[in-house]
Amino acid sequence: MIRLRFGKTRHNYTHPRYPRYVSLDSLSHKPDFQGTLKVITYNIRLARETEKAIDLLTGHRDLNDADILCLQEMDHRGVDLIARSLKYNYVYYPAIHHPRSTKDFGNAILSKWPILSDRKIILPKAGAGKLQRIAVNATISVNGAKISVFSIHMKIYTRRRQRRVLINHILSAIEPSVKNCVVAGDFNTFSKSSRRTFLEPLKEAAFESATESIGWTYKYWYLLNKRAALDHIFIKGMSVINSGKVVNRKPSDHIPVWGEMQLAG
Repeated sequence: MIRLRFGKTRHNYTHPRYPRYVSLDSLSHKPDFQGTLKVITYNIRLARETEKAIDLLTGHRDLNDADILCLQEMDHRGVDLIARSLKYNYVYYPAIHHPRSTKDFGNAILSKWPILSDRKIILPKAGAGKLQRIAVNATISVNGAKISVFSIHMKIYTRRRQRRVLINHILSAIEPSVKNCVVAGDFNTFSKSSRRTFLEPLKEAAFESATESIGWTYKYWYLLNKRAALDHIFIKGMSVINSGKVVNRKPSDHIPVWGEMQLAG
């Protein structure tokens, strides 16, 4: 097991590589490949109810034994607990030391398959003094095929131009040689126009939505329980077989979203 942690600052973690936490030896053998790939994205609010999230991930048939988990709003303790409980490899980068929760806050990728490489992508900030957001990227070997996976957490209530900047920053980080790619996470798309702002550049880059028809993924009490589709999975180089969500809000204000894909031959 490898665990590295350097460069802690009070709020934003601005170093391009650290803090970094990885565990790459959770599996003693490669899993059997069944011909499809299941991906889950889940924002577990400030990692507060990690144990409840584990119960949901292991207890629901649509979530149990997924190949890849993309998690947001996590601290290292929560990531490590989920990975050890469910037997996943993982990479985790915190974006900030959260001023309200006084814990680290960032994104993780957990995988049943070997993680070959990883990196942190710092997203452009909306203004001076703002808390930063990041994407975590990992290259995963699935039955010999390389899959580039991004776990992202976009900023909230950004203007159209800024949303374009953010998604283009992600797309520019994808190497031209990448054939199979997953971009998943919390896009904070509170409106149809904000969804279009992200969807249009992704489609231009040959991505398709694996979760386009699942509807809302977040409900917020402070606006009369208005529902919004914030969490999405986009794929490139593979085809969608099925997708869905599990409406259980005990672990988080978001609900887990899943997609099952067929890898190209």
